[in-house]
Amino acid sequence: MKLTKDSLIKEAELFCAITNTQEHPDLVGINDGKTIGTYIEHEFKKYLKSKYEFNLGSSAYGIDFPDKELNTDIKVTSSNKPQNSCPFLDVKQKIYGLGYNIILFIYEKSESNGTCHLFFNSCTFIKAEETGDYIITKNLRKMVENNWDKDKIAYYLNECKLPGDDSTLENLAEEIIQNPPKQGYLTISNAFQWRLKYTYKDKKEELPTVNPKKEYGDYQTPLDFCKKVLEHINETYLIAPDIIIEPTCGIGNFIKASKLFYPKVPVVGIDINKDYLDEVKKSVDNVILINENIFEYDLEELINSKYTEYLIIGNPPWVTNTRLSKYNSDNLPNKNNLKNLDFFDATTGMSNFDISENIILHIINKFKNLNTNMIFLCKYTVACNIFEYLVNNNIFTCRINIIKFDAMKIFKADTSSCILFIQFNERNKKFSSCEVYELDNPGKNYKIGMINGKFYSDLSNIVDIDGACCFEWRQGIKHDCTNIMELTVSDDKYMNKKEDLIELEEDLLYPLLKSSNIKVPIVNSSDKKILITQRKFKENTSYIKKEFPLTWNYLVSNEEYFRQRKSNIYANAPEFSIFGIGEYTFKKFKVAISGFYKQGLFSLVFHEKSMMLDDTCYYLSFDDYDSAYVTMLILNSWVVKSFLKHVVSLDSKRPYTKKVLKRIDICKALKILSLDDLIETEDELELKHYITNDIFENYKLNIKKRVEED
Repeated sequence: MKLTKDSLIKEAELFCAITNTQEHPDLVGINDGKTIGTYIEHEFKKYLKSKYEFNLGSSAYGIDFPDKELNTDIKVTSSNKPQNSCPFLDVKQKIYGLGYNIILFIYEKSESNGTCHLFFNSCTFIKAEETGDYIITKNLRKMVENNWDKDKIAYYLNECKLPGDDSTLENLAEEIIQNPPKQGYLTISNAFQWRLKYTYKDKKEELPTVNPKKEYGDYQTPLDFCKKVLEHINETYLIAPDIIIEPTCGIGNFIKASKLFYPKVPVVGIDINKDYLDEVKKSVDNVILINENIFEYDLEELINSKYTEYLIIGNPPWVTNTRLSKYNSDNLPNKNNLKNLDFFDATTGMSNFDISENIILHIINKFKNLNTNMIFLCKYTVACNIFEYLVNNNIFTCRINIIKFDAMKIFKADTSSCILFIQFNERNKKFSSCEVYELDNPGKNYKIGMINGKFYSDLSNIVDIDGACCFEWRQGIKHDCTNIMELTVSDDKYMNKKEDLIELEEDLLYPLLKSSNIKVPIVNSSDKKILITQRKFKENTSYIKKEFPLTWNYLVSNEEYFRQRKSNIYANAPEFSIFGIGEYTFKKFKVAISGFYKQGLFSLVFHEKSMMLDDTCYYLSFDDYDSAYVTMLILNSWVVKSFLKHVVSLDSKRPYTKKVLKRIDICKALKILSLDDLIETEDELELKHYITNDIFENYKLNIKKRVEED
């Protein structure tokens, strides 16, 4: 079979997935990037040669795949410093591209216990015409668009220190005007051997990036870790399956490990990716392989009275439905409201769930009435959500345990992860807690649990202020258009994230805080601005055209960015709509917290023109400084900190959510806290003493009135 450009890209994806799970003894002790790059190139070509016919490049050809229909060179670089050298023929390559495509492997190398692992962060295919210099091509395209003449462009080329005399650069400038370059995505330095850097390779969304994690949320499990998981389960729990099912089997390492522990037990592997199944077929005998989307396949076909005990094992995709939608993946479930969210929550952040959670719940609901053992690798937050779902829906189990492991070590994934083990059989019983322990240190354990329908991340030494907050927690502005809506000040103009300089009326611009700005207890300034198009939910935005023409023209000139917003919350909304907006948004004083940071600092934020927060933040709004200040102290007090410790999962990507924050009952906290406690909080936050007995008593009186009115 002849190698084509499409099959080259497809096979690069599969090669990365397989190589990520293998050991590479030839690279132990080797840290030279050139040697590692040569090894990867050789392994990739050897892999391709086993399947396809193609001409191998040589020093005479200059590139790895010289065939006209391929015209591609392999580049391999470490993620620590993504760059390598490249010979050049002509200065025009810096502007019009290198003349050939690049398939770029970016890897990480790690060693432990005498073994070496390679892990590919990505593999990107960059078209020949897009291999020019990112900054130079971007600026030249703008110059042509703005009708710069030949002399100005030639002067710019000279300033960029492009080699050539005045005549050469003038001729090149004229060619650029007649034939503007495509946008390039490399950084090409001036040197005898040009240095290619890959900082900008992800700037272009349409670039065909060969990365299964992006499209499928795919973390292939190394075979040695699959063995370790099954070894632990067999040593700790009693299971004797007569059928094994892996619902998203990938390249089949859990299938291979299962065959070692249960050699006579039939195995079924299901996966959406046929190329993965073809690899499994080559390396494993006596396995039934089903090429289906797990959300569409009828699992009832696998339920048979001849089986007395099922083992369902695997590593479902570690990605959210929103991220998969971004990549137009076909690995998505049908839309449903499994957790019965209300309309607004279901159409904003709370509907963003991990695909693995949906897969596991789908399987639980099919097999919960059978004698079934389930072993799933997943994010820790997914396991907690599964536990909460089981308790709230009165689904009884014989056993449920969460066993944490180091995902960075296994997958190079910066997330808290675990093995979720669930047993269903005739000994099923009602439960409200679950033991959590570490795979490499089982003695280090604690319990999560449910009390009165609410989740606790730690059941030990709870301070009870659980209830309902007397203030309304809000999430910050949601616009999904950062490149256009968020600005920085540049002299007397504004710059957006596309690096465009623009002039706008001041009226609709407000100071903006993001999560990274909420690091001190009081914040009253910002170097960022946000464009606010509405003052209330679904307000008509046509007024902007008449009252603020500069702003309107700016929005219209960038309307394509607004049209690309995928959330259905914008459906049937006025053009340029934003959400998380209302009277509360424009109050002068707010108490805010970042949803992302583990320290859980509540900050008092204020500004004359109302300080806005982005949708990574949550806040309470106030009309006066004193109420906001005392609330900030209460939320930072030892009482609230102690409570949050037991209800917040710090392993989550977003530990602090509206769901958690609205459980803080300030009335209950006030029954525990004294003025001295709040003064002590001021000291801990390194604030000057401001609170007095009068301010505190007045605050408590206002809270009492507020509760009585409600």
